[in-house]
Amino acid sequence: MDQKLLDKFLNHQASKKEIEALKKDPETADLMALSAQAAGLKYEGFLAEENWRCIEHHIEAHRNQYEQTKDKSLFGRLIKLIPTPAVRYRLAAILVIVLGSYFFLSSENMALITPEGVHRQWTLPDGSEISLNAGSKASYSPESWNINRMIDLDGEAYFDVIKGSTFSVNTPSGIITVLGTEFNVKVRDGQFYVHCFEGLVKVQTPDTTVMLPQGSGMHLEHGILTKDQAIIGAKPDWMSGEISFENAPLVTVFNELQRQYAVDLIYSADLGIQIESAKFSGSFTYDDITTALKSICQPFGLSFDLEDKEVRIFRD
Repeated sequence: MDQKLLDKFLNHQASKKEIEALKKDPETADLMALSAQAAGLKYEGFLAEENWRCIEHHIEAHRNQYEQTKDKSLFGRLIKLIPTPAVRYRLAAILVIVLGSYFFLSSENMALITPEGVHRQWTLPDGSEISLNAGSKASYSPESWNINRMIDLDGEAYFDVIKGSTFSVNTPSGIITVLGTEFNVKVRDGQFYVHCFEGLVKVQTPDTTVMLPQGSGMHLEHGILTKDQAIIGAKPDWMSGEISFENAPLVTVFNELQRQYAVDLIYSADLGIQIESAKFSGSFTYDDITTALKSICQPFGLSFDLEDKEVRIFRD
């Protein structure tokens, strides 16, 4: 590997010919591919030095895990780089893709982001834990955390909260407030779900306030709040590899499958049903897309073709 040439690339000083040479070098080809992906990230407010420290901490905390994966050689090459401050900005963006999820500090907030097909768990400053489902984003202010434990959430997350001061989750549909508990929040496709697995949860919407004790839940759809049946299990199904639905619109189920497997769904013109109004009750796992598609499509007489990351849904 030509270290000087790589340094020129990371400093945006490499010529087109030099970039092509790095792409053809077996030792840097993977890194160049990752850099191309990172080029699409938005960096507004991105704090390079702080993010680099976050990444260094993450690498050290999970070093054994990464060294045992199939990406060992790539990981080894990346962590052996000793970037100067001038190149950390770009290398940090490349590394967040290697780590499989995005975590970065803006000028005010820490953002935790899981792309489609990825699940990730983080430990918050007070020791509480947040697990993000695929295609979700959460953010909080590290500076004010000790005063105000508040997290903004878009997507789905499970929280295991350490007892202490008020802990709040802010969503577009409502605010969930607890002192110490375990609960799941889901904000998807115009629907808002909250399930309490331990302790007591307060849910505030623009129109009402609901107290949820352990084993209970609620959901809000089209402005109508409904109490859910008793919750079975110690944690939500999605954390055990399964996604469950009860009388859910078929389009919601397909959207979730797309999110879990990071695929594109294409619907034929004549499915014979309205996926917005057709209802589905059941579940699918996110470790076998063929089985998942069968469990969703067969009850409605639908078929599918799967090719790479594209799925075509049709009726024979």
